[in-house]
Amino acid sequence: MDGFRQFAQNTVKAVSEILSFPISVSDEQGYIIGDTNPSRIGTIHAPSIEVIKANEVILFTEEKASSMDNVLPGVAVPLNFDNKTVGVLGIIGNPNEVESYAYLVKKYVEMMWQETLHVQIENLETMTLESFVQYILLNKSVNRNQINHYCKLLTVEPNLKRICIIVDIGDYLLKNVQSNGGTIPRDRLKKTLLNCVVRTFEESDQTICAFLNTERIVFLKSIKSEDDFLHFMKGFKDRCEKLLEMFCVYKVDDVRIASGNMFLSIEDLNQSYEQADWLIRYGKRLSITSKIYSYYDWDILIDMLPHQLDPKMQKIVVRRLKLLMTNEAHAELKHDFMVYCNHNMNISQAAKALFIHRNTLIYRLKKIDNLTGLCTSRFEHCTLLYFVLKAESS
Repeated sequence: MDGFRQFAQNTVKAVSEILSFPISVSDEQGYIIGDTNPSRIGTIHAPSIEVIKANEVILFTEEKASSMDNVLPGVAVPLNFDNKTVGVLGIIGNPNEVESYAYLVKKYVEMMWQETLHVQIENLETMTLESFVQYILLNKSVNRNQINHYCKLLTVEPNLKRICIIVDIGDYLLKNVQSNGGTIPRDRLKKTLLNCVVRTFEESDQTICAFLNTERIVFLKSIKSEDDFLHFMKGFKDRCEKLLEMFCVYKVDDVRIASGNMFLSIEDLNQSYEQADWLIRYGKRLSITSKIYSYYDWDILIDMLPHQLDPKMQKIVVRRLKLLMTNEAHAELKHDFMVYCNHNMNISQAAKALFIHRNTLIYRLKKIDNLTGLCTSRFEHCTLLYFVLKAESS
């Protein structure tokens, strides 16, 4: 009952601030564990044992109390939690005056204790869930027995297809804790952000959503089939944009969201996490405008593909392009070529976008041809040069 002792002392302090009568709380063995007069804490209060056994209110008049050790006039009422008497509340004073307060304070104390227990249980469940996701996502190899133990505690089915979604909120929580300007308490804020994520990606009885650390929320979504996965990913970006809108309400503005691919069981889910983590890291490194990443977004793949060229091959190609890379007009030629590619190799449209005459652009493209030996009118040659120059940009 250590938790009850701490609760009793806090309750006595809180009630004493609004009630003019001194109060005390005894545990089920009759020891005073909370009292307006601190010197009584830890002493035995024999009548409390009588109250617990009878499970009823007992009045102590001044005459009756005077013949008893460590007993003051007043009212003693049993405190019940989960259909069990676990303590006694005493209100000190004339029994006729304080009896009416006793029932009110009893209800208040019992309600607050139930709420405290609820919060403690909820916090324990949250800590267990966070430990679980850390274990399965941050370890390349996991123990099957350990996973089964966690799954049993959390009533999680280990053999469902799942994907890992990372919601990276940066240092938002840290800043919120450090700020003094009327912010939401941290635990309540964490719960609010988790609720936003769950609402975005759809809650089910197998939903796993938790903070991996202060910077990241992970959502481990169960998937029924490949078709279900493809359908979900098709609407992934739209869902994420709605989540960003919800986060804006709480001034969470530095957010990046990424999804890994689908894997067959919880044991393999760290691979989905690593894929999502890789997308976020590359997105930051390349300063990609979009902050929503997935392997089912062609724009994201096109941005990242140049950086996946084999280093040896890239080195060979760059050496082959040395004359272009070292030319004094390299920056201008590169910019014009990239615009040309981004306008589907249409010289007229590219020249218009560059605010130059089309003949000027033709001249510059021919200069690239002469320096590289490539033919910028050929799609394959443009693709090769585009990816190499794109990789050089970051």
